[in-house]
Amino acid sequence: MALNKTHNMYGHGQLYFLQTLIDRVPSPIFYKDIHGYYLGCNKAFEDYHGISREKLIGLSDADITKDLQQTPPYKTIDPDILRHPGTRKYETSLKHPNGSERIVIIEEAAFTDIVGNIIGIVGVISDITEVRAAEKERMRVSKLESLGVLAGGIAHDFNNILAMILGNITLAKIYGGVNTDKLQHLLESAEQAVTRAKDLTRQLLTFSKGGTPVKKIIPIQGLLKSATTFTLAGTDIKSEFDIPSDLPSLEVDENQIGQVIGNIVLNAQQAMPHGGTVSIRAENITFGNVEGTPKKDNYIKVSISDQGIGIPEEYLDMVFDPYFTTKGQSGLGLSICYSIIQKHQGHIGVESALGIGTTFVIYLPVAQTEQKTGQQTKKTLVMNGNGKILVMDDEEPIRDIVGDMLQYLGYTVDFARDGEEAINLYSIQAYDAVILDLTIPGGMGGKEAIKHLRDIDPAIKAIVSSGYSNDPIMSDYTTYGFKGVIVKPYTIQEISNVLRSVIS
Repeated sequence: MALNKTHNMYGHGQLYFLQTLIDRVPSPIFYKDIHGYYLGCNKAFEDYHGISREKLIGLSDADITKDLQQTPPYKTIDPDILRHPGTRKYETSLKHPNGSERIVIIEEAAFTDIVGNIIGIVGVISDITEVRAAEKERMRVSKLESLGVLAGGIAHDFNNILAMILGNITLAKIYGGVNTDKLQHLLESAEQAVTRAKDLTRQLLTFSKGGTPVKKIIPIQGLLKSATTFTLAGTDIKSEFDIPSDLPSLEVDENQIGQVIGNIVLNAQQAMPHGGTVSIRAENITFGNVEGTPKKDNYIKVSISDQGIGIPEEYLDMVFDPYFTTKGQSGLGLSICYSIIQKHQGHIGVESALGIGTTFVIYLPVAQTEQKTGQQTKKTLVMNGNGKILVMDDEEPIRDIVGDMLQYLGYTVDFARDGEEAINLYSIQAYDAVILDLTIPGGMGGKEAIKHLRDIDPAIKAIVSSGYSNDPIMSDYTTYGFKGVIVKPYTIQEISNVLRSVIS
């Protein structure tokens, strides 16, 4: 037996000394011959595994498995250790005799006889279960703290918005029959507050699992310039552009990417309170993988640089955290940027040097086709129309307000509470267009209803509507048979535009 040959190479005194020595080590230690038979272990190993040294010696891992009804994770001797003496270190989990699952790190090394021949391996087991549990708890606490900061920031923003709405409505009730000019001003102010709430809600949806981009193929040049110019309007900050005219197009959500550019440029402007220049550079690059993004061939790289005070190195890893700030003005801005770019299968990073400035770098994959998709309109005028519209929504107040808007625009309106009711109405008479709510709690929503409606009328002109755009239907509505899309809450201008586009 290989054990006996190896065992005879040691004197009994030397083995006793070695055993006494390793028994004093608090970590479990084992040692085997080159064939995988145990030569021995220390007291900590016995206690940890619940097996005596006498039973262990001379056994292989296969023998121990029969006794312990488990497979030790360190059952295999790495041949490389025997051929090229060194160390092997790995993390794994094992079943403790008390039934618990333990996380351990095992370090192994070859040992030799007196003339240098490799005769076995020695291993040390370090139980890190409590360390990993503590790390997990620290991460959980950190996430809760971040969530607390996020919740506090959102509550602050929404309370300010609600205060504006409530105050204006209260005053509107007072002045309603007295001063029409004052009433008009109050209602406009309340409308602006609602728009702020709408924007904040969309940011939250984008930051969460929702906010699926509604993409179309566009050139990036105009978007970069318009978003930058709009953000810097009325400030003392200059802008410089280095954007080639022959860049390929991107397939993106124009509003979301515009929001990214605007947020980063705003961040640059806030970093230069005494003025300066924001530089925007774009270039086409080709390579396989960009720091963890899905593999694509071509990217547009956008670099936005400022001449501000810079960001301390210890804060660079936190700039994309919600409501994190070093400037006194906090919010979701950069967190939204990160979320949007991730949803576009891109990458965003930041580089900064104190006293020199900060550069945000964005990678966006190039569109695979140059064909225009979807129907978009930038008109903001209210356009009257005519025809019969079917509105499906489970909320009566929503049906009422949409009905009032459409009747004001000149349309005749019928209503349905769910998909089944919409199908019944459409089977009786055709409509010039239908507006279908995507989600109906406890009933048939727009996704299912459009299938049945298309069976009735393959040429149906349907518009999908939702306030939570995490469903792929909102970003790829034509695939599901819809002719248009509108996101709640919407204005009378938006609903008039989409109806005119769909019906015409």
